[in-house]
Amino acid sequence: MRRVDTRSLRWLGVLVPLLGWGGWELVRAFWWGQPLLAAADWVELLLIGGGATWFASWVAAHLERHEAEIRRRSDHLEALRDAGLALTTELELSKVLQQVVDQGRMLVGATYSALVVSGGDGRAVDPLYTSGEVSEAHRQMVGWPGGERAADPCRVEEAAGPRPLIGVGLCAKGRHYGTLYLADKQGAGSSGGSSAAGFGVEEEELLRMFALQAAIAVENAQLYRENQQIAVLRERERIGMDLHDGVIQSIYAIGLLLDDARHRLDTAPEQARGGIDTALHGLNGVIADIRNYIQHLRPQRFQGRDIRQGLEALAQELRDNTGLAVELLLDEQATAACSPRQANEFLHIAQEALANVCRHAAARRVSLGFAFQEGLLQLRVVDDGVGLAQVDERAGQGLRNMRVRARGLHGEFRLSAAPGGGVCLSVTAPIEAHLG
Repeated sequence: MRRVDTRSLRWLGVLVPLLGWGGWELVRAFWWGQPLLAAADWVELLLIGGGATWFASWVAAHLERHEAEIRRRSDHLEALRDAGLALTTELELSKVLQQVVDQGRMLVGATYSALVVSGGDGRAVDPLYTSGEVSEAHRQMVGWPGGERAADPCRVEEAAGPRPLIGVGLCAKGRHYGTLYLADKQGAGSSGGSSAAGFGVEEEELLRMFALQAAIAVENAQLYRENQQIAVLRERERIGMDLHDGVIQSIYAIGLLLDDARHRLDTAPEQARGGIDTALHGLNGVIADIRNYIQHLRPQRFQGRDIRQGLEALAQELRDNTGLAVELLLDEQATAACSPRQANEFLHIAQEALANVCRHAAARRVSLGFAFQEGLLQLRVVDDGVGLAQVDERAGQGLRNMRVRARGLHGEFRLSAAPGGGVCLSVTAPIEAHLG
């Protein structure tokens, strides 16, 4: 802000009236023949000079006070902006709360500040966040931080001493997050030292604005922490789904192979040996999947396979492990339109559905298809087993996982009776390029 030159203004305030008076004297002397600088003129000069000097000084002093007020408010707003920016640099809740007490203390020049955090019921919760040094006298002050609400700034005077305390509530959207207390506003003292001064209306207004910014920053930090917790829970749920739909189903299939090999040991030892070799190979794959989970990676079972390759592998495994008659119906255009992300979800659904058929349907035939249905991608698994009467027995983690995966595809999951008995499971989803 450009400063007003009040010194020049003072001189101009005196010189301009005097020059005007002098010009008027010359006009009267030369045009009207009146005597120049008579006794009465000296009196006029003194009155005009004195009045002009007083008026110029009053105007300059008023402008200086106004300019100082503007400068002070500008400094306050700049300090408030800097404090607000400092709050936005952190997202961890504990660091944001510490920033509130640090920035609040510096904003109004207090020697000590404390933040009492409120819980969901409005009561104070530990810990107490502080900044600066606190004296024993502060601890004895009336109104010292005790967790009570203070939605509006309030000055609390010490009962037995001159040091004041100010408290301001952190409130946003009708929610109270805590109370910030500040003590000992420092003012200029004698002998180069400092002395405690009271908090005024300006500090209260400044703290009102800062408290709103601080409340919003605390709210954002809490939301960020909640989102992080939700992300962790979702990741745990995803891993649980993948383990159930991938690793556990693979182990179940290996169990079927070993059980078949056990029955063939006496009658067909070569075939039993081949089944055991296949089971060992499958166990190595399961171990690799588990290792990838530990390393926070996706399972390798369906990686590198498109929907066609994955469904062909599932169909062949089902034929080899169970002896079921498996019909595979694939539409070339539909498989080409299926994205890798969608393929991974569809294949996990198909694996879980086929495992349920083996466990619960008592079926002899199963049809596995992937095609377009009214412009949507559709996976269908149809068996000729015992029908919907046994669906409740299947309604465990696997059925829930399939529904969740269908929602993740922005699709629809359906179970219905198949023609001639059995169950028809279908999942339809839009092409990925058409989403959004």
